Amino acid sequence: MNRRVAYHHGDLAAAALDAAEELVTEDPSAGFSLRSLAERLGVAHRALYNHFEDREALLAGLASRGFERLAAALTPAPDPAAFLAAYVRFALGQPGLYAVMTGRTHAQINAHPPLRAAVDRVIAVALDALATPGADDDTRRRQVMRVWMLAHGAIGLQRAGMLKMRGDEEFAAEVLQIAGLAPPQETMR
Repeated sequence: MNRRVAYHHGDLAAAALDAAEELVTEDPSAGFSLRSLAERLGVAHRALYNHFEDREALLAGLASRGFERLAAALTPAPDPAAFLAAYVRFALGQPGLYAVMTGRTHAQINAHPPLRAAVDRVIAVALDALATPGADDDTRRRQVMRVWMLAHGAIGLQRAGMLKMRGDEEFAAEVLQIAGLAPPQETMR
């Protein structure tokens, strides 16, 4: 669906991020150009360069938005099981945005201060929910990475259709069981 978004003098940067989010919702590959995004907004493509240096800067802005939302979705998680369930639900519920978020390299994250800050917020929430209080920094980092790697790998397999699962809830329950965070009979509601 290539619908034109009516943009009327306002915050073009926010409108561009909104439109980019719609595009990655329609096509999670994020294969759009700034020119096609500008066309969707009804503005000259050069107008977007007043707000974004290039396509990567726009994607970094979109990833920042996604990590802010992820931090908010994870913040109420009181324990590792709730954290993992919220993470999986977020990723499966917004596959295009999640792909943009996790498609940034370490160097790209560090090159975009708002993105670095948003990622740091997610890391802080993860440390609170997943790491053992009082453990050394290296142990805490590994505890977070263990759960993140398991979740991200499982999400990739689920999205690729490689797993035989009936739905997202069954999948989330299975990930919790594999991570050792749910009793074998428990299902998530």
